Amino acid sequence: MRINIKKVLACICCLTMAISVCAIPASSEDDAAEAAETAEEEAEPADEDFVPRTDEEVMADMELVAENSKLAFYKNEKEVTLALVDKGTGEIWWSNPINADGSTGKKAQIQELKAGMTVIYGEPSKRRTTTLNSKVKGKAKFKDVKNGVQITYKFAAAKITVPVTYTLEDDYLKLYVDTSEIKEEDGDKIVTELAFMTSFGAATEEDEGYYVIPDGSGALINFNNGKTGLKTYSGKVYGRDITAVSQTAPAVTQQVYLPMYGIVKGNSGMMVVADKGDTCASINAYVSGQNKTSYNTCYFDFEIRTNDEYLMGGDANPLKVFEKRGILVPEIEVRYYPVSNGENGSVDYIDIADKYRDYLTSSEYGVAKSDTVNDTSLYVDFYGGVLKKESVIGLPVTMQHVATSFDDAKDILTELQAGGADSIVVNYNQWTAADIKEQVSDKAKPASKLGGKSDFKDLMSYADSNNISIYPEVDNLTFKSGSGYWTMTDTAIRVSNAYSRQYTYDLAYGIENKFYKAMALLSPERYEKMFNNLAKSYSSFGLSNISVGSASTVIYGDYGRKAVSREMVKYDLREYYQLLDDQVGSVLADGANAYVLPYVDHITNVPLNSSKFDIFDQDIPFYQIVMHGLKSYSTTAVNGDAQIADLILDAVASGSNLRFDLMAEEANELKDTRYDVYFYADAKYWTEDAAGCYRFTKDILSDVSNQKITEYNILSDDEIETVYENGTKTIVNKADRTVTKNGKVYSLYDYVGKEVIG
Repeated sequence: MRINIKKVLACICCLTMAISVCAIPASSEDDAAEAAETAEEEAEPADEDFVPRTDEEVMADMELVAENSKLAFYKNEKEVTLALVDKGTGEIWWSNPINADGSTGKKAQIQELKAGMTVIYGEPSKRRTTTLNSKVKGKAKFKDVKNGVQITYKFAAAKITVPVTYTLEDDYLKLYVDTSEIKEEDGDKIVTELAFMTSFGAATEEDEGYYVIPDGSGALINFNNGKTGLKTYSGKVYGRDITAVSQTAPAVTQQVYLPMYGIVKGNSGMMVVADKGDTCASINAYVSGQNKTSYNTCYFDFEIRTNDEYLMGGDANPLKVFEKRGILVPEIEVRYYPVSNGENGSVDYIDIADKYRDYLTSSEYGVAKSDTVNDTSLYVDFYGGVLKKESVIGLPVTMQHVATSFDDAKDILTELQAGGADSIVVNYNQWTAADIKEQVSDKAKPASKLGGKSDFKDLMSYADSNNISIYPEVDNLTFKSGSGYWTMTDTAIRVSNAYSRQYTYDLAYGIENKFYKAMALLSPERYEKMFNNLAKSYSSFGLSNISVGSASTVIYGDYGRKAVSREMVKYDLREYYQLLDDQVGSVLADGANAYVLPYVDHITNVPLNSSKFDIFDQDIPFYQIVMHGLKSYSTTAVNGDAQIADLILDAVASGSNLRFDLMAEEANELKDTRYDVYFYADAKYWTEDAAGCYRFTKDILSDVSNQKITEYNILSDDEIETVYENGTKTIVNKADRTVTKNGKVYSLYDYVGKEVIG
């Protein structure tokens, strides 16, 4: 046989191009560190001859674009500067620092402060990414539109054009991008990330204030906090896209549940929210000195093409792969709401929370107050069944193992009520055979192993008669083949075109734990079938409560031929949660990202702390302040925490209900199962104390459960004061384990033994 050498070479060339078509090498941490050191060496002092400009001087050159009774919007086309004026306070919010030229830093860094937009684009054939800002490598063209202006940013070197529209609305400035209007004229240069007005509202070295970051419960970053040698903050809104699977365990951090941040500067404030494109947004913040300039700033950036990594053969350096299709994020919208306080003139994070709460409860967003906020409840998670390898005639066989049967659950609830827990909300995990077998569970079918239909209905009847709400949960995030869903056809596809298999990571080494087989990640394209079946089945079975587990906190795409982005999935999930709300009834969320808030009544597992990044200066219960009196929420598991007393007292200070993990089975019987992480949850050791903890919180919080939090003051390292809209005041003393409410002292030791809480 003759071999055509030219054809062989051509085939090899094509294969190489196919592999590398969207690959861009990832930079290492060492490279980043080296770049940071270089930047530090190159940083230059401020120009001593620079004469700062006043607001009045700069405003004299601004042109009015639009105004209403609350706000006025101005532009300066020559400097490409925008200004938003709050008429109530007179505060001017600049798109860029008006005295950036007087800052420390290299010229390029100062130009970045003055830029209106930053773009990152990839060049797949050259395996690299490039960052450009509009001040250095771009041009801006203005065009007047109704109530605003459109600025078209053009980057000639990359042949990329991005039109951005800014319009003045009733009480906010709106930034809007229709991504279909983005032009990528060079097919080898694709936009991957966009950031707009990265120095909007930037604070100087003389300004006093802080940024409000919704990381976990919430955190503050003080202006000019001196933490110049630490990492800047970057938090992915709604967490990372888990379709891309990390080879090692990701860092343990709290989630950003809310797509917003706040600025408190002097006596004025700004609440900024990503209304559209939020699923691809990240919140970024740095303080003066961190970026080698004199300014503090906070902003969103948007990853409009997601990426993944893979290894080639024995190569230790992963290649970064971008989406092959067009942009799957249809719109980006950022809203800038000025915040003021007419009562005393000063603004704090409570006012930022109030403004965001107003945004959520507007008719446009649709979050309504739940009836459940009129009660203080004990939240309990039961765990029904789990797979376990057992010996059968000397052979290891994987079988369903009972952790908490329906009769067990009834007995535990009876003991809790006997201890004084007169209002209980239960999230019942793994209660169907399909769920226990780690398959997709889309039918309300009680597992026979746990007692079957008869025992389940007996449990529900008991609950209905005793002020107990049971939410049978199914969590279909990962699955094995069966029950009408198959790993070969229903698994989400990674950007690298591989199946997304979710690992269980070894706790000690952070690598894949081979004891557990990797699970398939359910494609969002199958959500329609799954949610419709759940709604129909729960309703037919007579259930009026439902929980769908991590669907309220984990959002991801499918980047195979189905081409589903996180932003598209967000709108689908809102539709499906509304379906459950309409057809089943009450919905419990195991944590809640902002987009599901209109459709849930209970939110469990709300953290009481942030990710504790070094740049943070203080933790605050921002999420709780927004939600209190609006939705019922609970803490993470009290009995799973190392500092039980502190958690309970922090919960009281933030108006939180308490949650416990409980199982009937002893911990040693669950070794080498997926339940071994609940080693602390043996119910016989916790029912009495859980009831006591509940009575403590009920005595203090029952008459404020439907009230807004109007003040939250950290008086000292051990004392926290909380004030509610009806005037009730609580002072938590963590050192003494007491709470003073309107002058009356409640001691935690009177409710729970010292050996439990320390």
